[in-house]
Amino acid sequence: MDKLKVDSNLTIYPFPLDNEQTQYKGSYHDPSVLPDVPTYQYAAVPIAYRLPDVPYQKLEDLYIPNENQHGNTVMLKAPGNSSYSVDGQELANFAECGGGEVGGGGEGEPIDEEVLEEYDDCGGGGGPYPPNDPYRNGENWRPHGRVTVHDDIKGIIGVEGIRVRARRWFTTYDGFTDANGYYAVDGWFTRPANYWLNFERYDYEIMDGENPMNGNREISGPKIEAAWDVEFTGYDKFCSTVFRAAYHYYHKNIDGLHRPPMNSFWAAKVHILPLNDHSASTSGIMFPISWHLGESIKIYGMLASIDDSYSTTIHELTHAAHWDNSNLSFVLSSSTVRESWATGVEWYLTKMEYPDYKGFNVPVNDNYRNVVMDLIDSPGSFNYGFSAPKDEVEGYNIVDIQNSCINSPTTWGEWKDNIINNHSNGTEQHVETLFNYWLNY
Repeated sequence: MDKLKVDSNLTIYPFPLDNEQTQYKGSYHDPSVLPDVPTYQYAAVPIAYRLPDVPYQKLEDLYIPNENQHGNTVMLKAPGNSSYSVDGQELANFAECGGGEVGGGGEGEPIDEEVLEEYDDCGGGGGPYPPNDPYRNGENWRPHGRVTVHDDIKGIIGVEGIRVRARRWFTTYDGFTDANGYYAVDGWFTRPANYWLNFERYDYEIMDGENPMNGNREISGPKIEAAWDVEFTGYDKFCSTVFRAAYHYYHKNIDGLHRPPMNSFWAAKVHILPLNDHSASTSGIMFPISWHLGESIKIYGMLASIDDSYSTTIHELTHAAHWDNSNLSFVLSSSTVRESWATGVEWYLTKMEYPDYKGFNVPVNDNYRNVVMDLIDSPGSFNYGFSAPKDEVEGYNIVDIQNSCINSPTTWGEWKDNIINNHSNGTEQHVETLFNYWLNY
């Protein structure tokens, strides 16, 4: 599957495109395929398209007319070596509706109007249309809508970065939600289209923790000729929070920090699996050796606060970025350095989204230390760091702190020395004291 998804030009579906698809939430699996076997994947590709190095079978040759162009005539062969002409748009409508035989008698005869009347029973078309509608141009319409979630802290917010598809027959147009959750696909139809979305981008995907096969989390929407608005609830709300954190780390401002691993020939996309499991002893875990073997990150606890789910995802992606930057540094650095660095980044980035976020209230005698926030914030800041006199340090740059610990194997003492020796700061005389307080916490 990951080999297929390296090709960003492929639009892949987990179900046959010539079948009517019912609405569902989850991860579609062909009922004819054994539960523990990956399901088939389907795509319509141009002639001579060079597919990735995976086994495949050509099912049919396709003619896909432009629905928006009338008068696009197609010549079809009939029994007895005769032929007849069909308007390309009507052919597309007919194929989608699944009507009877198309066409007239011999060469040059018009298509049978009685047959074409069946198309009108498929829904769509006609009018009247609302005036000044930017998504309507006569009988043509552009699929659009809004994707939102109820954030327990902010209220209703848009979910940015979701790819929404609108499909009619073998033609798919797609669009991405903006910062307010609004989207419009990059093409127009003349008839109803099937909406569909998942929590996937080129470099990462949110898996379906409610399905034993843990495929991609998907929502198959309605077949309509109107806007499709989606509000994520329940488990999909949990998935959307994890997606939002990943989207932040991969695509938005992170003040120069290393991004998590990118999808490429040598490394598959990062798989993130949200699990509604409150029995786990941790809120998240990253598997540094499994980029090609399945999910790379697990996030536990659907009922956690929304900023905790967000910050946990940031924490685990920080481990992934550390591993991707230097495998040796990640493996050989002390666990206290690894966890304290990730704890600092989760505070730093989550605070961009949730300004009142105080960070992780680290347990005593564990590997987690809030030294990063104390290196950056002003003494007395309202968070889970130390206050004066333990913390007299402020103003360090997050990238300087990063470069002091992730480029080579690092102990707690070496991290401290790298910060003092390699970066000038007016409070650096207090850094050793701060590190010692946290070491003995």
